[in-house]
Amino acid sequence: MLTVNDIAMMIEAAAPLSLAYSWDNPGLLVGSRRKEVSKMLITLDTNLFTVNEAIEQGCDMIVSHHPILFRGTKKADYDDPIGRLLELLIKNDIAVYAAHTNMDNAPEGINARLAEIFELEDVKVLEPDEKLPGAGLGRFGKLQKSMTAAELCKLVKERLDTPAVRAAGDMIRPVSTLCVASGSCAECIDTAIEKGCDAIITGDLKYHETMDAAEKGIFIIDAGHYPTEVMVKDIFSGLLKNKGAEIVISRAADVFKFI
Repeated sequence: MLTVNDIAMMIEAAAPLSLAYSWDNPGLLVGSRRKEVSKMLITLDTNLFTVNEAIEQGCDMIVSHHPILFRGTKKADYDDPIGRLLELLIKNDIAVYAAHTNMDNAPEGINARLAEIFELEDVKVLEPDEKLPGAGLGRFGKLQKSMTAAELCKLVKERLDTPAVRAAGDMIRPVSTLCVASGSCAECIDTAIEKGCDAIITGDLKYHETMDAAEKGIFIIDAGHYPTEVMVKDIFSGLLKNKGAEIVISRAADVFKFI
């Protein structure tokens, strides 16, 4: 029988905790490492939907990308959303493990998978991590064929299975070198410009920072947080399948609805 610790070690072999940023909170967040696990839920987020999903499915553990405890929670008030989640998890004896920025930065993590999704060639790490070769934030490389920024927007919608993106810059600009940076990576844009990227795909961009960046000459696609990270479920599944515990993939969708 697998334990929570067994699962944690398998994830950390691919995405060491040392790759996480100092402000992050990955690892075991709820439960005991000794707990036996026969069924686990794999998800991008730990929220009320996914916790109830785990309860309904009879899961012993949730493996999540985003940590449930992140912004300095100091109390478990059961009338508070986070407190309510903790109450449900503890009462139902469900462990929660998160691999966050360590999975973003991992050599075969989310950004590496994004580079695969867009079939980039001669892929390099945008901001390398000195602790592990091949690790770091973002990836950039050559598209298999040059295309206009407008064509790239269409490709992003298809490859990330999202109905819309936000874009800034010259729509007829030719794009051959593309940067991908999962989640919220506005801070990567200047580095992408320095590396000679024609365009960047990321998420959660603000108005003024986008305007400033576009005026520097790079084409910007905000594909959203969820679409640029949801493939983490496939990554977790690949790491943990056939290891002795049943896997349930969460049905949770993007919090944003496109009207």
